Amino acid sequence: MSKDIWRSQGLRAIVSISSAIAISYYIYLNHVMEFSDRVKKENGEEHVVLNRTNVTHIILWWNQPIWVAPFEKKCGNCITSTNRGDFNKSSAVVFSLADGNMGTKPPIENIKRNQNQIWVAFSLETNVQNSWIRDYKNKHWKYVFNWTWNYRPSADIFMPYGRVSERLKPLSKNYSMIFQRKNKFAAWAVSHCNAHSLRDKFVKKMNMCLQKQSIDIFGKCGPLRISKSRLPTLLNNDYKFYLAFENAFCDDYVTEKIFANYNNDIIIVVRGKANYTNIFPKGSFINTKDFRTISDLVRFLNEVSENETLYSNYLIQKDKFQAWGKLKEQYKQSICDICRNLNDPYLKKKTIFDAEEELGQCIKPNDI
Repeated sequence: MSKDIWRSQGLRAIVSISSAIAISYYIYLNHVMEFSDRVKKENGEEHVVLNRTNVTHIILWWNQPIWVAPFEKKCGNCITSTNRGDFNKSSAVVFSLADGNMGTKPPIENIKRNQNQIWVAFSLETNVQNSWIRDYKNKHWKYVFNWTWNYRPSADIFMPYGRVSERLKPLSKNYSMIFQRKNKFAAWAVSHCNAHSLRDKFVKKMNMCLQKQSIDIFGKCGPLRISKSRLPTLLNNDYKFYLAFENAFCDDYVTEKIFANYNNDIIIVVRGKANYTNIFPKGSFINTKDFRTISDLVRFLNEVSENETLYSNYLIQKDKFQAWGKLKEQYKQSICDICRNLNDPYLKKKTIFDAEEELGQCIKPNDI
């Protein structure tokens, strides 16, 4: 074989090896770049507000609920406003579905909107409670919202009525003493009578099944009266059960009733459409859904009320956790979540078809 042939083959080998190295390096570099992008995306939420403090985002309440007025008005580089004159320079505009005054049409045609502006559909009430409001159900409000802000975990801005977290150290109590001091069966505080959930009829049937015991009803829907500040003490000292029955059977709808009383020395009985075990630890509450009939439920409650071990086990499990139910804190967290999203350069804008659908399905219960 001539030297020229050897030289030619050697060059081809060198070129092949060089090409292989170049391709491998390209693939490696591409993976590095992709990984770097992922890291930026994952860390972006933590640092983006700090890195963009020269930008001020206005979150405009188009029709702010009255109860929101005294709450936090800023988070990071974001501030809230109720001045509609800020509309054009606002990064986000929040429309409260439950408060009306939205108008039958959006304030501006969709085609003329600032396409960088985010429109948010807010509601802590269900479609049942909002049934008297027609504004957001109008066809003109379809395809205009970008984010949802409500009590559902699927919302873009999730604002529950409360949260539950595990205690670093479970509480230690004299559970026998707690059981012994309880001299009353169950309490129910309610002011929304004849609710969509038929809870009034449910409680009436429970009372009919009870023989030696009874459910004491406080508030506008019952004969008993007590101040809101005194109720926790009464529940702690006297009652074995507290009924946290929702006014509507709607997806993920869990209101303050259970969060406000979860930390008390009492067993909570829940009734609603939500999946309660996704929120509260199993064995820390009693769900009416777990019983075939109201009679079966009452029979079980009687059994627990008379058995110190059974009763104490519920309290012991519950005392491993703590509930947080201040709406002020939930609101503050939501404003910060909105601000974090507004500062996220990787967040893709979306369009929501129907704000009414996003609040989930409500049904008439079938347990009466």
